[in-house]
Amino acid sequence: MMSSENSTAPATVPPEQRYGKWRIVAAVAGLLGFFLAILTPFLPVKETTTALNWPQNGRVSNVEAPLVSYAPIRLDVSLPCTVVDGLPAAGGTLLRTLPEDGPRPGLQGLVIRADAQNVIIADRDVALATANRADVARAGAGCAIRFVSTPETTTAEFTGMPEGAQTSNQLSNTVADPNLRPQIAGFYTDLPASTPVAGIDVSTQVDTRFITSPSTIKLIAIIVGIASTILALVALGFVDMRDGRGHIRFMPQGWLRPRPVDFTVIGVLGIWWLIGPNTSDDGYQITMATQTKYSGYLINYFRSFGVPENPVGWNDYLFTAISHFTTAAPAMRVPGLVFGLLTWLIISREMIPRLGRAVRNNPAALWAAAGGFLLIWLPLNNGLRPEPAVVFFSLLTWVSVERAIATGRMLPVAIAVPCAALCVGAAPGGLIAVAALLAASRQIITRIVKRRRRDGLLPLIAPILASGMAYLFYAFFTPTAASLLEAITVKGVTGPTLNWYEEGVRYYYLMLETEDGSAVRRIGVLTAFLCLLTVLTFMLRRKRPAGIAAGPVWRLMAVFFATVVLLAFTPTKWTHHLGLFAGYAAGIAAVAATLTMAPMMRSKRNRVFFAAAALFIAAISFAARVGYYWVGTYGIPWNTMPPQLFGIEFSWVLFFASVLTALYGLWLHYRRDYAPEPTKTRGRTLPTLAILTMLMVLFDVGTMAKGAYAQRGSFSWTASNVRALQGDTCSMANYVLMETDPNAGQLRPAPRPDGSVPSAAQALAGRSTGFSPTGIPGWLSPVKSNPGHNTDVTNTDVPETVGGKRNPDPKTDGVPLPFGLNPATTPVLGSSGATGLANLTTDWYTLGAIDESTPLVTLSVGGPVAATGLNGVPREGRTLFLEAGRRSADGAVQPLGRLVPIDAWNNNNWRNLRFPTADLPRGTNTVRVVIDDKVPSPDPVVVTPPRMTPMRTLQESLGRDTVVALDFMVAFAFPCQRQVRAVNGLFERPEYRISPDYMATVLTSNTWQGWKTGGPLGVTDALYHEQIVPTYLKGKWAMDWGTLTRFTPWTAAEPAQLELGTATRSGWYTPGPMRSAPY
Repeated sequence: MMSSENSTAPATVPPEQRYGKWRIVAAVAGLLGFFLAILTPFLPVKETTTALNWPQNGRVSNVEAPLVSYAPIRLDVSLPCTVVDGLPAAGGTLLRTLPEDGPRPGLQGLVIRADAQNVIIADRDVALATANRADVARAGAGCAIRFVSTPETTTAEFTGMPEGAQTSNQLSNTVADPNLRPQIAGFYTDLPASTPVAGIDVSTQVDTRFITSPSTIKLIAIIVGIASTILALVALGFVDMRDGRGHIRFMPQGWLRPRPVDFTVIGVLGIWWLIGPNTSDDGYQITMATQTKYSGYLINYFRSFGVPENPVGWNDYLFTAISHFTTAAPAMRVPGLVFGLLTWLIISREMIPRLGRAVRNNPAALWAAAGGFLLIWLPLNNGLRPEPAVVFFSLLTWVSVERAIATGRMLPVAIAVPCAALCVGAAPGGLIAVAALLAASRQIITRIVKRRRRDGLLPLIAPILASGMAYLFYAFFTPTAASLLEAITVKGVTGPTLNWYEEGVRYYYLMLETEDGSAVRRIGVLTAFLCLLTVLTFMLRRKRPAGIAAGPVWRLMAVFFATVVLLAFTPTKWTHHLGLFAGYAAGIAAVAATLTMAPMMRSKRNRVFFAAAALFIAAISFAARVGYYWVGTYGIPWNTMPPQLFGIEFSWVLFFASVLTALYGLWLHYRRDYAPEPTKTRGRTLPTLAILTMLMVLFDVGTMAKGAYAQRGSFSWTASNVRALQGDTCSMANYVLMETDPNAGQLRPAPRPDGSVPSAAQALAGRSTGFSPTGIPGWLSPVKSNPGHNTDVTNTDVPETVGGKRNPDPKTDGVPLPFGLNPATTPVLGSSGATGLANLTTDWYTLGAIDESTPLVTLSVGGPVAATGLNGVPREGRTLFLEAGRRSADGAVQPLGRLVPIDAWNNNNWRNLRFPTADLPRGTNTVRVVIDDKVPSPDPVVVTPPRMTPMRTLQESLGRDTVVALDFMVAFAFPCQRQVRAVNGLFERPEYRISPDYMATVLTSNTWQGWKTGGPLGVTDALYHEQIVPTYLKGKWAMDWGTLTRFTPWTAAEPAQLELGTATRSGWYTPGPMRSAPY
């Protein structure tokens, strides 16, 4: 052997000797990379620490400091007993961590207060310690009120109390409960500002365990580990070449040559990138991505007390990188588009050829693959969710292991393993990539055993181990093992977490009449399962059909089945996870298309039965409406009903077609006893699957294009994205019109024929029966006027608690009014308590100049009113009109016509009826309100004077610098608005909140982002009262687009000043468990 290695003719050296030294490199570098990856989670990091102390600036005052984690790591409070003397005799608050007027101040926070008799330390509605106020007063300077709360215990005590203090009070108490730590949104007190600060000491250690950066030693270990892993893979490639076959090309010849099907897929993906709808979580993803540069880590912004998304979510950093340049929707959608194009490249160039000659050479199979891929990709994988990345890397995993099986080389396996890790790291549903490894595991192990004698075991295994663990370099680049374990624990508490045996919930959602079960979602998923069942049945009968690569097809089916099983172990059961099937469904569809055509399926009866099954799947799908999430469904035909024409539903037509086709198949079945089918087929058979899938793709694109056309002049993703490509990236903020000052838009009463000008109250009263200023029903309150407001906050009947008081209505003088209307200048009339008919005809009001800024006359009302709703659907209620008139010089008014109101909210709370000024008859210069019922109604109605307020777009009003709390469903549609930032463990102070439509806010935002699950609404609700700002969607006045609310603090406070620092933490360090229990 030595003489061969020293030969002067290296070309004659056998490959197994020429590349022998690379075995050592592969083994050593692979083991080094593997062990450094395993070590990375436990290496030290640098933590940014935040301390919050009070009093600040040498004086006692209210400060605002909302913690992202709600509760701190540690809170120490020490107050001298002498401060009690600064309170009135009736009592007051010494210190509290939540504003008194907000919801749940005692349930969530710390309250140290005094009444006429006692001084009480209450934490989370638990009175921990109590002392007689007289005893505290005579205790003198040696007495202190102390409270200490840590992850281990919470202690409240009165120290230095005089002898003879009442023993009936509990002066000291310690409770071992990590969830007893109070929520901190600031420090609030009733003590006068002149109170001496000597002895007052409140210190807070904010939970910043996730705001870390790698230490020097950790950074070196990661760099060396990555370099070692790359070297190990290079070495493994040379070890593979010892088989003497040299380099084997990855892509087949002519892979760049385009075909008509390629142009179709590329064109559809490109069109969908521009016109396609949003997903439910686009706002979630973009907020996490853009907040990373402020929070210091990939924060779960809307839930779970701000814990990180790690170890999953690497794909969000793609959006973080893009956000440094723009947050426009077209740019943010580019990664999804690229993943889609690359996925099709793998399907058409690598997957299809590996499934056998019959599939590879069948054009219908390729078209069916395109249809099967697009049918799932379009409705489920458009947007910023991780499924596009998972589909791509899972296919890359499958292709790599198939290549390893075909070539006997291990480098493809070493590539497949990190691809699988990237899948799992993108989302929990990435477990499907593990299915590809499991499906090929027996063949891979067989090839390793065969090569063991020649190459050894370690040179083959070590690079694979290193590449598989390399994902840990990313996952634990900044966090530690201890911090991520705590994050996983918290997310397990806040949920949602469903068990594996509840997987049926996902498919139950798929069959519901909601966006999760819309027609466009059903058709792709159900078609994939139909194809899978067809291929499985055929392969079980014929084992090895001619032209079909049995091994890859069986492994493809195994991966599909394993994906269904592994999805059961994901904690959530949303239907958008089914987008993971897009890649494998394409391959299965290609095989099914081949097997269901002649000559593979010679029986015409079987082909007919397959067509009947396909029609039945389409019938089930079209029994649902065509829906997407929130604004994605605007203008889409059949978004409130199953698809139909002239009252005939498509689903029934398809159902009867499937029945008739099945009956024809039965006729062919029984006919075989008398006229057997020929052994050879004549002519060409119809490619049923390819036709069906591509027609459904055309339906998806066509309905979305129709929606864009229906929304012309208003918001649609098509119009928004086109404007973004032209430089205007503010999306929906350009289409939401806002009444900046509703009081300024109130119409003035017109002079009466006698020349007198009535007051606002006289003009509203006009000629009325049954209406009066006192006829306002008790259930109508401006607190409840926000149709999406959390009922936990708006309930004004909350009983007295240890640490709080009733949540009061934010009333001013006079009758409480919504939308910022001033009761001093805005009269209101109601018919509550009226007997018999209640009719009203107001005086005439003078219209101002009508231009682009005044597209509406609006009217704030409460109670049921007959109106026109979305899509022209009438709504029942009291008869109300806006009557238009022309006032002549002599003061006489000629009525010109009546306008029926447009109502966007289907409820009886305070709302704004809309009357487009474009609908007013020509020559109109006055209007009046008419309520004219012919029969008595038990339902009261409340009205205010009409308004024609000059409007500005939301973008013009708020701009880019106003701090806004964007709900996760709306964040993607408002890229120019400045989201509240989480910095150094604290939230900023917002001025507004933007939430989605009524149902989405009630069912999604207020629950997902609420206080029980550690969301940001638990902070804003505690600190601020919300007041609705009147807004309207341009051009679509009946659309409930969402709500803009203005925040007003419950208690005035200044932003707190923080003390920042750094600390080195080991990978095992933990400051203790976070407070995550909802009570």
